[in-house]
Amino acid sequence: MRWTVTFCYLALVAIAIAALTLIFSWSDWLLANLIVLLIPAAIGIGIMFRHRVPWTTTLSYLSAISLIAALASQFSGSTVARSWLLMTWTVLLLAPAIRLCAHPMRKPAWGLFVGFWGVVGVLWLIVIQLFNLTGVLTGGGYAGWAAWPLGFIGVWFVVASATGFGAEPFGAAVDTLGIVTGALFFGITLATWTGASDFRTAALVLSAISYAIWIGGLGRALLELERGPQAMRGLRSPSPT
Repeated sequence: MRWTVTFCYLALVAIAIAALTLIFSWSDWLLANLIVLLIPAAIGIGIMFRHRVPWTTTLSYLSAISLIAALASQFSGSTVARSWLLMTWTVLLLAPAIRLCAHPMRKPAWGLFVGFWGVVGVLWLIVIQLFNLTGVLTGGGYAGWAAWPLGFIGVWFVVASATGFGAEPFGAAVDTLGIVTGALFFGITLATWTGASDFRTAALVLSAISYAIWIGGLGRALLELERGPQAMRGLRSPSPT
């Protein structure tokens, strides 16, 4: 779990560095030193608090909040806020994408293979969001490039939820929402490729809402997994005889 936190932390550091570069035009050598100094701090934080904070659940909930806030910013016309919120959501998406590999799937080898590409899709999307923030990718170019990793992520959500459908502690309701969310993500990819702008807009809205609801149940299930099977079932350890 500490590696998930470390990856998310370092990605957030990259966002902060990009922001400082755009605002203050810091020199390259100073930014490089800042990264080097923050890496040990990130690893130390992950080790110190790995048993005290439900990291996966917390980061997953924050990702849902970020995505809903990005959707609200889109409709309010604040494109800058939307870009930053989508960047934050993409970074936080690493937590559920990585932890979803712990889903009790009936075909773990297939799930691990797809899960690897799902996490690669999240990392790919982080790079694309950085390009969008810096103005390298905008408009149709940004949408076209973002469609590819979104498709990978959507397939990963569907595979994990479908091949382990209904397994404890996730349950059928959570896995159904996971399948719907993954299908909507992949629908955004298809709509982008085919130029169906109206369907793409509808899929964007529905996927954000579905993702937020799904994360509500997924985060609780992941928290139970982190607590262990005894805490999950509410059982006490047998007393020694």
